[in-house]
Amino acid sequence: MDYILSIPIILLSSTIMGKIFIKINLPSVLGQLFAGVIIGPAILNLVKPMNLISSLAELGVILLMFIAGLESDLKLLKKYFKPSIVVAIMGIVFPVVGIFYASKTFNLSNIESLFIGVIFAATSVSISVAVLKSMNALNNKTGVTILGAAVADDILSILLLSFVITFTDSGSAQGSPSIISLILMQIGFFILIWILFVLVKKFKINFNPQAAPILGLVFCLFLSAIAEHVQISAITGAFFAGILIGQTNYKESLHSQIDKFGNLLFIPIFFVNVGLNMSIKGIMDNVSLFIVLSIIAVTTKFLGAYLGSRLFRFSRLSATEIGVGMISRGEVGLIIAEIGLKNNIISDIYYSTIVASIILTTILAPLLLKPIVMRIKQI
Repeated sequence: MDYILSIPIILLSSTIMGKIFIKINLPSVLGQLFAGVIIGPAILNLVKPMNLISSLAELGVILLMFIAGLESDLKLLKKYFKPSIVVAIMGIVFPVVGIFYASKTFNLSNIESLFIGVIFAATSVSISVAVLKSMNALNNKTGVTILGAAVADDILSILLLSFVITFTDSGSAQGSPSIISLILMQIGFFILIWILFVLVKKFKINFNPQAAPILGLVFCLFLSAIAEHVQISAITGAFFAGILIGQTNYKESLHSQIDKFGNLLFIPIFFVNVGLNMSIKGIMDNVSLFIVLSIIAVTTKFLGAYLGSRLFRFSRLSATEIGVGMISRGEVGLIIAEIGLKNNIISDIYYSTIVASIILTTILAPLLLKPIVMRIKQI
């Protein structure tokens, strides 16, 4: 019955901390993250991570990405597709290489070092989306590039993860599909998205407006489930579901109701749950590794994304916004780390340290992103 008390504590603390952080001119999402740290095992230990909270948090991030898809300008996404891909690729290569060699200095094996690099190659788009959304900066060239790059980053990181697990034979015991089968399934997923997009464009969809929120939510969860099944990530499916429904006449009414529904329960739980995973023990057990991983994770992701955007003539300030917008690892990094632990690729000795470093990058992202966005708006 712990969850009955845990949920109101989460909602109350996230609301209070969110309001406090807005008062001191910081993003409310940062307050919610800190609420998780404060009420979780790191400080007060009022709420512990549990399966139900994790499940509700997963629904929260799915809804957040669905809303981001609904709000996205498809024309801008197409226009900035090339820079998004380049930013994503460079934002993966730099962290994988940097983290690999850094881990080797701590006498970790090649496989473990490579896998930790894969963990920090991922980007959590949801954190940056929340900040950009709150500042009405999601539908401009930098916001769209961050969004497109983070989604591409997510897909490429999962593919990279599949390669590592396949070539280390660590997934064979769980009956994981071969890398070829996996890639074919993932190609099939994107073909399905393309077919759905053609159908939405060609046929006018008419149904009872009162049913729009339910049907939209069903469609979102349906695509999320398919994406999860082919190991792309549920949030990618949710994002594409939002884009597809964004092409219909039900976009505005559905967006309003889903936004209220998500922010009432699921989305705050997602942000607090990230903070709940912070462990002081994980930091103290391997302080040197924590510091090195955190510094390299932030700098390599920033440099990769910054240089990638500069190749497409983004200004220094806009490239800085893109670089900072990509540094959060959040739920994607946590999921990959957990996969590594379950498959015995990374040792439980280093797991809590890696998680603590992931949380730190997640907290830093909104803290650094807001002043840069404000500066750009003032120009």
